[in-house]
Amino acid sequence: GGSCDPATGACTCVGPWGGTTCTTCGCQHGGTCGPTTGTCSCVGQWSGTTCTTCGCQHGGTCGPTTGACTCVGQWGGTTCTTCGCQTGGSCDPATGACTCVGPWGGTTCTT
Repeated sequence: GGSCDPATGACTCVGPWGGTTCTTCGCQHGGTCGPTTGTCSCVGQWSGTTCTTCGCQHGGTCGPTTGACTCVGQWGGTTCTTCGCQTGGSCDPATGACTCVGPWGGTTCTT
């Protein structure tokens, strides 16, 4: 994953590869380094050059090694974009708490 300077012998690494001999993978959160491409292959909702960008929405967080989203409130789904509020209720973008309409109330607007 790199090239050697003919004068100094120092390695110039490619992509996320690092270390004195370019054998240390710099991909984070369970990502793996492509042996020839010099790019990270990220897991779950992790993305970016070194797998440090979490794709979970609405305050959701990525699991450190699996990349699975942990959503807040009534937000759900793979990337925390599905609102679990019922009967026309809506999810608060930040907290995931339901805002119910009409006579409906409760955690998911079903009472």
